[in-house]
Amino acid sequence: RQSSHRPQIGKTKLKAGVKPNNVFRSKETVFKPTTDKVEEMEEKYSRKVLAEMKNHDTVNHLLPIKVKGKGLISRSAPKQLRNKPYINAVESSNKTLENDVISHASSNEHEVVSLTDILLKRDEQIREKQFYIGTACAAILENPEARIENVSALLDLLNEETRDGSFNFLAVRKTALISLVEVFKDIVPEYRIGIVDKEQQKLKKDTLARVNFENKMLTYYKELLKHMETIISNYNRKLKHSQTQSIETRQLLEMAVQCMCDLVLAHPYFNYSPNIIQVLVLMLNNAKESIRKAVHSCFSSLFKTDTRLDLTHHTVRHLNMLIKKKQRNIFPEMISCLKNLQINRINMNDDVLLELKKQKLEKQKSYVINMSRKERKRKKKLQELEKDIFETKAEENKQVVRRKLTEISKLTFMIYFKILKCYPDSKVLSVTLEGLSKFAHTINIEFYADLIELLNNLLENVDLGYREQLHCIQTVFIILSGQGEVLNIDPARFYSHFYKNLLYVNAGKNHDDMETILKTLDIILFKRRRNVTYHRYVSFVKRLSTLCLQVLPNGSLGLISLIRSCIHMNQKLDILLDTEAVVGSGKFDPFNDEPEFANANCSALYESSCLTRHYHPTVRKMLINILKNSDTVSINSGRTLTPGEFYSTYDCSEMVFNPAIPHSTKVKYGKKYRNLIASKLSKRQMLKHSYNITNVQNSVNLNIRSKELYYDYFVDYIKMSKACE
Repeated sequence: RQSSHRPQIGKTKLKAGVKPNNVFRSKETVFKPTTDKVEEMEEKYSRKVLAEMKNHDTVNHLLPIKVKGKGLISRSAPKQLRNKPYINAVESSNKTLENDVISHASSNEHEVVSLTDILLKRDEQIREKQFYIGTACAAILENPEARIENVSALLDLLNEETRDGSFNFLAVRKTALISLVEVFKDIVPEYRIGIVDKEQQKLKKDTLARVNFENKMLTYYKELLKHMETIISNYNRKLKHSQTQSIETRQLLEMAVQCMCDLVLAHPYFNYSPNIIQVLVLMLNNAKESIRKAVHSCFSSLFKTDTRLDLTHHTVRHLNMLIKKKQRNIFPEMISCLKNLQINRINMNDDVLLELKKQKLEKQKSYVINMSRKERKRKKKLQELEKDIFETKAEENKQVVRRKLTEISKLTFMIYFKILKCYPDSKVLSVTLEGLSKFAHTINIEFYADLIELLNNLLENVDLGYREQLHCIQTVFIILSGQGEVLNIDPARFYSHFYKNLLYVNAGKNHDDMETILKTLDIILFKRRRNVTYHRYVSFVKRLSTLCLQVLPNGSLGLISLIRSCIHMNQKLDILLDTEAVVGSGKFDPFNDEPEFANANCSALYESSCLTRHYHPTVRKMLINILKNSDTVSINSGRTLTPGEFYSTYDCSEMVFNPAIPHSTKVKYGKKYRNLIASKLSKRQMLKHSYNITNVQNSVNLNIRSKELYYDYFVDYIKMSKACE
């Protein structure tokens, strides 16, 4: 049975074109796929492998997690590559190549952009950035504590390239720098910000917010200063290597220096002010004059307004160090700024006055204790006296200020004496002598004799200009008019030097030296008049009258005021106003440099005749008052002006009358007289016109008559011939 029911596979006959359903296929024919499907599967697999290889460097495969209902879930996270800049560079280079190809292919399609369009687009971008800077600054100033983070965006605009890689224009950088400085000038406090340890100290919420704001502000302020210092250091580095400076570098340098000056003047006691001073001291010796002037004006204002004197001491100390390093290779601005120091605040007799006041109050205290009977009155008076005594005993603030001023004066005179002894032929000698003449009264008396001898050696052995000689002489007489009176020194040689240099000043460029001359003459002719001989006094007055003819009106007024005071104080000088009387023997020698032997008493003030016709009305009026022996021109308060006040009040440096000459309000001739003159002029013109007409007619008649005078001999001959016929 089994064999009968077994199918006969081999014996089965198939019909042509018919596939029976009950025929089983072999394994090869059942599982063999087509060639297209195999290629598709291989391509998918290769793509999957490439994707995994590509993501293998950028993805970290994490451990899987098991989720209820979902099973295991694989995880991955992107990782940071160390060679990312290299990959980005490669990708960017590929992109640039593609862009170049595309641009080269489409270059014929685009139109050529003109220069005007480029400039318009540039101006538009600059305006947009400047508008953004303005809005950001306004937002910061409205609420600094909440919007202090906006400062970082403005700091990014100071660089040549911003964080996003775009180019930054010079105008935008300058606007951002000026705007940041103005913002910090408004939000920076007057005090110095200290360091607060927030971890160890428990702070309130408001205090913590304030501390965080101050720390952020200080960080941004430091970044701004670093940026400006970088600009200055780049300029100095290029200057050291003799590299050419671009216009952009020079403009940024001037702006950075000016911004530093503004910051240190606005907030001299804030953090990093000493660091700013160190940079500015180096720029005070810069070869560019505009930078030196900006720093010079900054230091001058700082010296005048600094009440604590810490920053002033720091500045003078660094100036001294720089002068030691540079020696004679310095500019005059480094020394001239020291003239604005507050050294003249030192009172040499302050201790003596305090001691006398203390003794007086102590005596008054003992008197009140012994004589008072009522307890209340005695207690009240004792309290008032104790208060006064305490003010004289414990004035710690004044003592600290005086100690600082003493240290500053030591450094200043160290600079002055070093230049006088070591570099007398340098270009800063003039400003050194000028500063020394201003602060000579604060020098210790022990150094007076050596200083006078040093100045005398300069006058005799060094080839000085007349301005340097004037400052030397002024310094000597300032010393001798103060505490130097106790010194046994004969200043006759300095009188001769001063008398010789008086006539070098004129109405030109050196007219500003008249202020120095007036101050020195005030010391010689008034403060030290008892030490001046008669012949020397007369010679100086005569030379002053000669000098009046070659200076501007304000200088002439100052000198005339001196002459008037000398004549009033010394009655023997009246001989100069008399042209007929002569005292003594000899002849006046105006070219003699020794005032003692010039014989000025044999002359007179002949220059007064010229000054009475001076173009300035005040000079004329003042000289006439002197000749009439009356008072000079006075101001509204009734006090006569000093020579220095005459020089400053009637300043004519702008080539205008000061004060202005008022227009005359009175009219010399009235309206009727003017009408009469007009009618006479019109009649004269009419007569002249008629006279011209008659002259023309007369000339015509004269021509006609002249024709009649001619005798025609030919006509006469014809008439005679006809008569004969």
